Amino acid sequence: MSFIRERRRSVFLLLTLAFLLITTALAGAATGGQGGLMLLSWTREQVLLLAGVILILLAAAVLRGLAKSPLRTALATLLLFLGVPSTWIGGTLLLDHDEWEVKTQAAPDRGDRRLVMVQYHDFDPERCLYVHQGGLLGERRWKVGCFMGEEDGLRDTMWVSSDRVRMTLGGTTQESYEVTILPSGQPENVLLYGSLICPGDLRGECQSP
Repeated sequence: MSFIRERRRSVFLLLTLAFLLITTALAGAATGGQGGLMLLSWTREQVLLLAGVILILLAAAVLRGLAKSPLRTALATLLLFLGVPSTWIGGTLLLDHDEWEVKTQAAPDRGDRRLVMVQYHDFDPERCLYVHQGGLLGERRWKVGCFMGEEDGLRDTMWVSSDRVRMTLGGTTQESYEVTILPSGQPENVLLYGSLICPGDLRGECQSP
């Protein structure tokens, strides 16, 4: 009986760990839009690793809990040898980690607010500007604008004041766009590729047409 109790306890522990990781991954995905917590950003960046660990935990729970069942080997094999590769391939196709931080600038007279410019891709790059606001555990991020192109894309950003930012494009025109940042850290509007396509949309990331 003690062996059975120990086995059940270990199965419960494995399933609990898998559940906690699933909950963490879902929380990270749910906060990935405007105002998302940076504390959970690692779950979005490491979603493939999390998915693999979850599948391994589930397979271990099956092996431990179904010790005398003929389905034991089949279920564990499906989880490990089909689930893990499928998750990796699907995630690789859907996710793009080719990104890096180009510039960071603190807001004047606001130690809890900063601009972060991020570039995606080397070929035909896309640069996006974000406002980060809050302390270490409560830091949140809002997208201010995204512009594509190596020559005429987003070239520089700066604070005009503690609640207003300026984005300057490259090319011959050197166009500039200014956006007001609300007290919460949200931008008053979001710019995409030089066109104001979703003014006042503070509920989520703006989508390109």
